[in-house]
Amino acid sequence: MKYLVLSFSHKNAPLEIREKLSFKDSKIFLDFLLDYDLIKEAILLSTCNRTEIIMLSSDSYSSFQKCFTKLTTISGIKKEVLEGYANTFEGYSAIHHIFLVASSLDSLVIGETQIGGQLKQSYRYSLNNNYCTNKGLGNVIDFAFKCAANVRNETGISKKPISIASIAVSNAKEIELNNKKALVIGLGEMGQITIKHLLSANYKVVLLNRNKKKALDFKNEINNPNLEVEDFNKLGSLINSFELLFSATASTSPIITNDMIKQTTFKRYFFDLALPRDVGEILDSNIKVITIDSLQNMVDKNKEYRKENINFAYEIVGNQVNEFFKWLNILSVEPIIKTLRQLAKDASLREIDKAIQKGFLPESYRQNIQKTIHNVFNVFLHTPTKNLKEISSSSQLKEIENSLKILFNINDTNLKEAQQNHDNNISKEIK
Repeated sequence: MKYLVLSFSHKNAPLEIREKLSFKDSKIFLDFLLDYDLIKEAILLSTCNRTEIIMLSSDSYSSFQKCFTKLTTISGIKKEVLEGYANTFEGYSAIHHIFLVASSLDSLVIGETQIGGQLKQSYRYSLNNNYCTNKGLGNVIDFAFKCAANVRNETGISKKPISIASIAVSNAKEIELNNKKALVIGLGEMGQITIKHLLSANYKVVLLNRNKKKALDFKNEINNPNLEVEDFNKLGSLINSFELLFSATASTSPIITNDMIKQTTFKRYFFDLALPRDVGEILDSNIKVITIDSLQNMVDKNKEYRKENINFAYEIVGNQVNEFFKWLNILSVEPIIKTLRQLAKDASLREIDKAIQKGFLPESYRQNIQKTIHNVFNVFLHTPTKNLKEISSSSQLKEIENSLKILFNINDTNLKEAQQNHDNNISKEIK
């Protein structure tokens, strides 16, 4: 079986291609893939910035062609055009790509954590609907999430926001407030990102936008009870009711002026995220105005921090990919190890039976002798087992496996018996 990935992202495909490959319902596509005998498992990750098709298949070329055929039908884009924009990955490079995506090192904004949640959601959908298994692609995704956690914890790149909006909200979270409420003015990209960050931090948000219908559509899309929409003409009264204000409109002149300000008993913080500025000169000393320029310094520092740590992050991913394949190799020799242990156990039980039948040992000694011999074999097999697991990462793996099978007369029958006995023992321990 081969690990495969077919990828369309901001790195290799323009927006007009990516938007036609965005899936609202992945069921039809996954059903189509799994109907093909050579594709055993599949996960579909589809976001506004990328489409990733992750597969476990016995044939890479025909599986990729199967994907292109269906994508052409869905998107209306010619097959040869799709092939020109697609990135295909197989084996080691496929796992490396999945780990990069999960660690947000392949994202438009490196270090953003949203992609991890999206990948988890896609995986759970495939798992719950039998498009993949825990032991197949599930192992890959589990390792990918461990890799992502290592990148986050060891580099800290996700803790340093690099967008104006995210830094503004990050600063706001450090302010001691009477209540977690914010007024947001404007619904461009900056305004939308600000609202999403505020809502994820459990703030109640009131949105003002000149186009109220657009604001209401956005509210319905977000579907969060903490988001309210008010008429834009209430701006004059509302700005004096909030401790936190974020403004990001496309106005060519200030929409908040000093004559609109009334005295309050609480301190206020106005984050002006617009260019040109939305907030004019404010004379009230109880109001602190934070502009893009002051936030940009933090953006630059955080970008520099991420740049310094990016190579370390890539190094972590490379190490984790190697660990995954080492683990896979160990997994492949485990049946041999289990069979060796089972053969040793079976041989000892037979000899104990003979000894008791011939009167060399009393029946009352059986359990103690079994435990003693079991421990002896565990000690005896410990070093060979350890060495076998270490050798499993080398190119000699198959040759050694075959030699062991010949030396100890290991075949498919006793391999299955050993696995069954192992599973039965685990079941007894659980009970």
